Amino acid sequence: MALALGAKLSLVVVKQISKPIATFVKREAKAHPMLAIPLEYAGSTTHRLGINLQRVILGKGMLSRGSIATVAPLTREHAVDLGAELLGETVIFSIAGGTVAIEMVRQNRAKQAAERKAVGNERQQWEAFRTATLERDEMRRDIEDLKRQLAELQAQTQQQSQRSGRWFSR
Repeated sequence: MALALGAKLSLVVVKQISKPIATFVKREAKAHPMLAIPLEYAGSTTHRLGINLQRVILGKGMLSRGSIATVAPLTREHAVDLGAELLGETVIFSIAGGTVAIEMVRQNRAKQAAERKAVGNERQQWEAFRTATLERDEMRRDIEDLKRQLAELQAQTQQQSQRSGRWFSR
């Protein structure tokens, strides 16, 4: 119980730490020139998908590249900021998903350990039953042997008493 509580508390700590990690990743991604192009592309795509999704929800239909009205493009800085935000959210989601996966694996292992223990207990009970049965059978054989020996002794005593008559005759 204490171990499970400790594991859960550590997962909460990891989730709390994920926000500053995401902030650090966003800041570093914006500063890195090699990531500017992918972040700009991700930000522009996210913006375009968001606008089209809003239009579909409002019932106005999607805007396509060939239509007269199109989605207004974002400035490079704004697109990079939006891409970095998407990257940060991806980091948070990945950490949360990882913690859920770790917790599932931990619970699965605990369940398997409990099943192994139950199977072990069942085997012990079966062995105890088998041993008790063997001991009972051995005791029955011993009782039968003792009955046979008693019957032989009784028969011998009767034969001796018939031969000698009475034991205490005067």
